Amino acid sequence: MASAGRVFTADAMVTDIFGRNLVIQVADCQAVLLYEPTRRVIANVHCGWRGSIQNIIGRTVEVMETYFGCRPGRIRAGIGPSLGPCCAEFINYRKEIPREFWRYKGLNAHFDFWSLSRDQLKGAGVAEINIESGGICTRCHTDDFFSYRAQRTTGRFAAVIGLTGNVPADANL
Repeated sequence: MASAGRVFTADAMVTDIFGRNLVIQVADCQAVLLYEPTRRVIANVHCGWRGSIQNIIGRTVEVMETYFGCRPGRIRAGIGPSLGPCCAEFINYRKEIPREFWRYKGLNAHFDFWSLSRDQLKGAGVAEINIESGGICTRCHTDDFFSYRAQRTTGRFAAVIGLTGNVPADANL
């Protein structure tokens, strides 16, 4: 078990420990927050294009299921602000992105990673009704969010999820 105050570097974290917050920092990548209310398990996923290709979302749901006894159909997911299909341009996509993901490509080598994440969540067993997406492009909204693609400077914002209090397992959150 990790001691309080230790800092780990990872693209996904899962816990069922109350009083702990899982924090990731993003600029144009997605933060995907997961919560399973029956088992009271949370996860926070930093999902960039490389993580999307490796299905980090599906792998995180699998960890929640295997190690914490979660049922994917009960998991609630939130996809945070990130590059939208309007701005997620990959000029070298033929080299960087495997062909199986080209179905998410729109005009001018722009990719819809919001749809990809939604599909990966559904593929992992998360019910579509339990998936929310802000649909906010960080590059289009630099007044509210950092965007490396737009600003070419390093800045980050945090996505935080935690378990607090003593919430009944059957609570409708």
